[in-house]
Amino acid sequence: MPERTEHTLLYIKYVDDALAEQGATAVEGAISGISLRILARARPDGRTSVAVSLYRRVHRMRASGKAFHYWTSEALTSMARTKKDLVVLREIDRRTGKSTTRHVFSETVIESWIHRLSWTLQSWMRSNPQARRLEGPEPEGVGNAVDQAIAAIREHIGELPNWNDRFPLLKNDLQRRPASAYLPYLDAHDHAQVAKNLFGVRAYRRPLAREVERLDISTLSWFAMFRGLVPVDWLIDAMGTTSLVRELPLTSLQRRGIRSILRRTPQPVLRRILKEPVHQARRTLADAADCTAHRLAVTRDLDLLPEIIAARGQRRVRGSRDLEHLVRDLPVIERWHNPRGRTAQRVVQEEIHALREMEDYNREIRLLPAGAAQVADWDLWRDEAFRVQALGLIEDRRRELMAARDRERYEREEARRLQRIAKQAQRHQWALQTAALLDGREAAPGLSLVVARDAETLSRWGAMLNNCIGGYAGELELDVFAALCEADGRVRLNLQITQSHGVEQILGKNNRDALRELGEEAQQVVDGLVAMDVSFHSDALGTAGLRLPQRTH
Repeated sequence: MPERTEHTLLYIKYVDDALAEQGATAVEGAISGISLRILARARPDGRTSVAVSLYRRVHRMRASGKAFHYWTSEALTSMARTKKDLVVLREIDRRTGKSTTRHVFSETVIESWIHRLSWTLQSWMRSNPQARRLEGPEPEGVGNAVDQAIAAIREHIGELPNWNDRFPLLKNDLQRRPASAYLPYLDAHDHAQVAKNLFGVRAYRRPLAREVERLDISTLSWFAMFRGLVPVDWLIDAMGTTSLVRELPLTSLQRRGIRSILRRTPQPVLRRILKEPVHQARRTLADAADCTAHRLAVTRDLDLLPEIIAARGQRRVRGSRDLEHLVRDLPVIERWHNPRGRTAQRVVQEEIHALREMEDYNREIRLLPAGAAQVADWDLWRDEAFRVQALGLIEDRRRELMAARDRERYEREEARRLQRIAKQAQRHQWALQTAALLDGREAAPGLSLVVARDAETLSRWGAMLNNCIGGYAGELELDVFAALCEADGRVRLNLQITQSHGVEQILGKNNRDALRELGEEAQQVVDGLVAMDVSFHSDALGTAGLRLPQRTH
């Protein structure tokens, strides 16, 4: 198989040495050179293509403070003849990497295409008259060289196709539409052939040809996306109810996204979409396609769409709007794009990361003994062996600090534990002494105190008074829990007495206040407890309406 060969039709390259020196020291983003190259490439099938590229030389600063430069594309375009004997002009966006194509039917397109790039080159050369020529003619001969290159391009590409000859059904209707819109009309002399091109030979019907003749190109391209997915009779019925409404054509990415969505949608849902107005369904699914067919950004996992529709139920997907909501709710897939133009940015980011590592290292070694580690500069840090050793030293230092912090944390926790044990021992001793002091003593006429010694007693008191005192079993022998009982053993009140606050709760049946439970005898109980050197918390539960003694600090 013969290889593809190429030869240069035009190569112009100029650089500005003075501007390059200035950009290397001070100016970020200085452009110190420009080049224009036109290549003719012979393909293995005998066809010839022409590629035109415009490059600029840009200067940047590294994170280390050193300068570097690189050549970046300003414009990448090409022109070639297709197998259908049409001529295609392709342009690549240098920022996004997006490629756009259009067919060429006029000689003026070739001239404006090349002159636009050469004007950019000559404009830079006029603003930098001290630029030095590396390749190509002198500045005054650039115009003639460009004209000769245009003549050579016409010779290699050949005669451009005539629109009226190749598209007889679209005579004098040359508009800037996507190629997918008018290509079905290529060399077609009747609308029956157009219908076969759009919907397939087997799907052809005479009513389909009549609808193709009646509707405009953008509407037909919408129905063509349902090709092979639904019966052709459904398409004929939908086209018959469609009025002539001109819409903006869909982009190639939108068409690809809509087709991907439709291929994963069941036929009953597709039939409901066909019954919608064309302008409504087109715009809705175009919005859904914008988040699924993007080449460089966030997309959706369309392979899950059939499962989502089945889980929701086909009958509940009533049209294009419901389908769009399902597509937007699909899981996100992130795609990363790194064109050649971003290589310099990646280099700078890597050096910024390395510079931060070096600064962290120098900051860490200040805490080490003198002479334990060597201070690093940028040239030393770029040494792989030194950097590995330095990062290992920092890692060992961090492990030592972590171990020291762990020891300090363990010692603090152990000290707190011992302090808690000592405090609980003190509370336990206080509780035993207070319980021995209060147990069996009379707090008011006919009412005596009984101190609980075990959890069973607390549980029995809670059942008798229908309160939660049984849940305090864990605080036994740390706090004092007592009951105010009558002579026959009937429990009237429960008390909780703590070392720090004194009486915190004094409640009767169903957690009633002491005054409601005992009446005027409640104040006698309070006075009796005070006489036994028992204090009361200022906000003790169950003391509403009672006079409490003032706490002395």
